[in-house]
Amino acid sequence: MKALIVVLIVLSAVYVFTELVGFYDRTANPSQARTRQVTPESERLTGESLPGLPSYLEGSLAEAQQGGLESLERWLRTWSSHVQDPRLAWIELDYVVLLNLKDHRAARERFHQVRARVPATSPVHDRIVRLQSAYE
Repeated sequence: MKALIVVLIVLSAVYVFTELVGFYDRTANPSQARTRQVTPESERLTGESLPGLPSYLEGSLAEAQQGGLESLERWLRTWSSHVQDPRLAWIELDYVVLLNLKDHRAARERFHQVRARVPATSPVHDRIVRLQSAYE
């Protein structure tokens, strides 16, 4: 009987110790605890957060995106040589989505060009995978 009581006391002490260590980890590093709770859905990438677009082109790009397909096409013809991946790929995918409403074949061709250029390690690759079924 004494042995059973000793085992229960030891198990209780181990349980309390692990709970205290867990509590300390959560309170000592609250920023790490929050980052662990972030879901991939809430970490959705936006084009604005990607590098590769010179700051002097941001305003004209915003105007071109608001102007629609033809405006964005003109912007790409004019400025694409000044923009680097991954931002260029993101902008071109925006263009592909708009172009798909007008000319599916041309949109497919442009999508395949972007997909061939973008490596699997690029932050834009997830968006390419999501759009891939629409342009096969």
